[in-house]
Amino acid sequence: MYAVAEVVDEACVAHKGCRLCIMYCPEADTILFDKTKKVAVVVEQRCKGCELCVVVCSAAKHNAIRLVHR
Repeated sequence: MYAVAEVVDEACVAHKGCRLCIMYCPEADTILFDKTKKVAVVVEQRCKGCELCVVVCSAAKHNAIRLVHR
């Protein structure tokens, strides 16, 4: 079992310009902006489960990312 980040679409404010999770993710091209859905999306195969995106999203009071166990 391993942990990966998951975006809660309803809580994500990327459509308002927030890109904190994308900017702070240490793994390139792991969190991307979906122009169709207008939310951040996690490429599960690249996510290392470091939780940095969860921390920055929570610090910004958005709480739109959580770690899930697969």
